[in-house]
Amino acid sequence: MIENVLRRGPGVAPSLLPAAGVTPQLIPAGKPAIFLPADQYLHRGAPTEWWWHIGTLKAGERVFGFEINAAGFSDRGYAFSQIMLSDVANARHYQRSTTYWPPVGVDFDNWAQHDPTRDWHVVLGSVSNRLSAIKVTNPGSGYSEKAPPTVAISGGGGSQAQAYAVVANGEIASINVANPGRGYTSAPQVAISGGSGQGATAEAIHSYVTMDAAWGDPTQNMAITALLVDDATGTEVYFDLMMSQQGPPFSVWGTGVLPLKPPDSGTHLQTNNYYYSLTRLAAKGTISIVPAKGVSGIARETLPVAGTTWMDHEYGSFGSASQPVKWILQDAQLDNGWVLSNFALGSKFELGDRVRSFVTAQDPDGKMYVASSWLTPTGETWTSPKTGVTYFLEFEIEIEELLHPKTTLTIKSLLKDQEFPSGPGAGVYEGVAAATGTFRGQKVSGTAWNEQAH
Repeated sequence: MIENVLRRGPGVAPSLLPAAGVTPQLIPAGKPAIFLPADQYLHRGAPTEWWWHIGTLKAGERVFGFEINAAGFSDRGYAFSQIMLSDVANARHYQRSTTYWPPVGVDFDNWAQHDPTRDWHVVLGSVSNRLSAIKVTNPGSGYSEKAPPTVAISGGGGSQAQAYAVVANGEIASINVANPGRGYTSAPQVAISGGSGQGATAEAIHSYVTMDAAWGDPTQNMAITALLVDDATGTEVYFDLMMSQQGPPFSVWGTGVLPLKPPDSGTHLQTNNYYYSLTRLAAKGTISIVPAKGVSGIARETLPVAGTTWMDHEYGSFGSASQPVKWILQDAQLDNGWVLSNFALGSKFELGDRVRSFVTAQDPDGKMYVASSWLTPTGETWTSPKTGVTYFLEFEIEIEELLHPKTTLTIKSLLKDQEFPSGPGAGVYEGVAAATGTFRGQKVSGTAWNEQAH
């Protein structure tokens, strides 16, 4: 069945485009290509790999959405983290993306534990070394691309840090940390000189993600910690969470594997995409919010939180730098015990257009199902003032072939601004949402996620 929905567009790499009329299937036990605990670990030789925690957490009646993502793209020569917190009650969104560069910022063979006989571990950044990235606070003007300015890092109690400036159109577009050094117990100073320009300034940023669990069953008692320094306000957000999966894993596409390239064009990790989720993670811990000096309207607080959250682990082939994958996706955890993930690929979607999509669903007993579905962007949109990208805040999902009578769900974001911006015209929307609707004729509701990379 999976081969039936794998199509090749003219002149582009293969992509999964759901086909109308795909017969819904119950995936037999033992059919999935994911084997735990081994596949929870790093897969050396995979061009891409990431562990992606998202979901809804509550402190009493106060609702938070969060994301903690650690990703390595060895085929593109970098790793990155994305961390965000959506404070729904206060309509605040904190976010930061941080890039890590080899060979010091990330070692693609060892940034996560690959040996399943040892404790599971994933890390980007350093908890103790307070230099992870450098933020350009003023791009300046007049800088040379051929002879860019020098970046000097001093103070903070550390040493050995190195960074270089990337110049575009006479401005400093970014500063990449080639070596984060060691021993920085406080933020070092960053000075920019030369390069024929003037006026540029920058500051050091501290960020990290760690994920740990004991060997044997690393889906239990996962310790997840993360720090983000909000890009807009400088507010620090600390996560200290424990998570344990309840029940079997969720194998995306029913089997957890999708062939994307001819088998003889590389290893199985280079030709296939592997994808599974832990969709019933009992999570608890704390979130701490520490506003930057001089920032008003944000309270300093540490909140105990709990909820049922979601982790994706995806690895193998996943597009390329020249042909990136574009998609819209909705995840839902329903109060009747079902969980589902629905998506469509492509970059051009219009409000009100009903398009074919593809759903993977798991019943309360852990059985996996796959089928085609219909997806319609409805309701409000939101246009980012940072990137100019317009995102859909609401979707309707119709699942007729699998869930009789017809199942219709509405996925609606709980907060408008939930974007990871990456420059003019470029961003990704990762947002906490709610699910409502009818499931086989019965009313349902639940937590949900709205994701758009188009």
